[in-house]
Amino acid sequence: MKKIMFVCLGNICRSPLAHAVFEHIITEQGTEDRYLVDSSGTIGYHRGEPADGRMRETALARGVRIDHRSQQLNARHLREFDLIICMDAQNKSDVLQLAEDDHQLEKIQMLRDYDPQGPGDVPDPYYGGKKGFETVFDIVMRSCQALYRDLQGE
Repeated sequence: MKKIMFVCLGNICRSPLAHAVFEHIITEQGTEDRYLVDSSGTIGYHRGEPADGRMRETALARGVRIDHRSQQLNARHLREFDLIICMDAQNKSDVLQLAEDDHQLEKIQMLRDYDPQGPGDVPDPYYGGKKGFETVFDIVMRSCQALYRDLQGE
């Protein structure tokens, strides 16, 4: 079983969306027994809170349900998960600081490295409007679809 952890800053917008989108994809494909998916934030400010209501609403309008409570990434996650997928360069920098060895360093990647439209950051929609959440959904969906295809060897 491949274990994937999606990471953003507070674990209330981007990473819970990626978590839910990837679970949606593997459920549609009937491969949920091959993956364990989770998400976390580099900070614990929102620990225990549900995903941002605007993100949940945007995802639900596109057929994806987000059922996750925020948690903070810790060193144990780097030991237990096979892939740590970060939403932006600052998240990646913060996660790299937790890595204990080269093996863990190799696990840490950026979600948009899989984006067919090119690499970069998944923008944080928190302070934006509805359009920002829709844009983030589109980026995360196409990137997760490409990540899934890559993991399946397609």
